[in-house]
Amino acid sequence: MENPKRLIVGITGASGAIYGVRLLGMLQNMAHVETHLVVSDAAALTLRHETGLSVADAASLADHVYDV
Repeated sequence: MENPKRLIVGITGASGAIYGVRLLGMLQNMAHVETHLVVSDAAALTLRHETGLSVADAASLADHVYDV
């Protein structure tokens, strides 16, 4: 990737985790966008409850992953 655009997606314990997951999914195949996912501890519960996904599932969609 030459000079990619960097985008940080934060998923917290708040409702709406699906929007972060969908955004990462849409950006996954865009070579000019480098995604960074920040996940809080509460996000694991929200992701599982609202989407049935684990943090690892969401992390697989991002280029880089950070926990809080």
